[in-house]
Amino acid sequence: MREEAFRMEIASRQDHVGSGETVHGVPQCRRVIIVGAGGLGAEVWNWAHDAWGRAGVVFSGFLDADPGRPRATGSGRVIGDPATHQPQADEGFVLAIGIQHVRRRVVEILEAKGARFLSLVHPTAIVAPTATVGTGAVLCPYAIVSAAVRLGRFTLVNYHASLGHDAATADFAVLSPYATLGGHARAGADAFLGLHASLGPGKTLGDGSKISANSCALVDVPPRSLVYGVPGRVSPLLSADPVGSPNT
Repeated sequence: MREEAFRMEIASRQDHVGSGETVHGVPQCRRVIIVGAGGLGAEVWNWAHDAWGRAGVVFSGFLDADPGRPRATGSGRVIGDPATHQPQADEGFVLAIGIQHVRRRVVEILEAKGARFLSLVHPTAIVAPTATVGTGAVLCPYAIVSAAVRLGRFTLVNYHASLGHDAATADFAVLSPYATLGGHARAGADAFLGLHASLGPGKTLGDGSKISANSCALVDVPPRSLVYGVPGRVSPLLSADPVGSPNT
């Protein structure tokens, strides 16, 4: 009975989000592991319980490079390091890392070992039936994904963030809380929108570019650029990608 209820719950979620692979791998997995044990990890742990807690899923814990990372009350323990963990056939993984270059690197490490990532849609998120949600995406509480939106793999749509009709994100894009993409806007791969940031209708935010908090991009933004202010000014993005072990 538990397994049957599990399948029904998953089916209802797939119907809710249209044609996207919203819960990729869940029907075959018995255990869920959260990748990243920081603050976002603690939040995702709670949201995953909201979404799947009554579906017979076992939440095994976290993967993190720091085994001693403190956890919020009620959260699980760190059970391994992404660099050394060997994924099992009955495990499904949810990405809970906010830092751009770390998100992509950790996923590549785990996928190379056969890890199957799940997409998480919180029960309070609003997702249009015509929207497509890519594998590994996380839609947080009260996120809004409107008609014909296309979310790339591992897109993070944080709480109260929204995407207007026909908007799109490429892989590993991040929308911070209350960030907005206007209709037909596009955020490129590894793009980042800060708190309350917005991208105007029909505009493109280039790969690896960032819109700072409370800023608004009303022009197309080249790759690896920084947008700041209202209306947004555009400058080259200067950043360093730390070298070393994945640090979640």
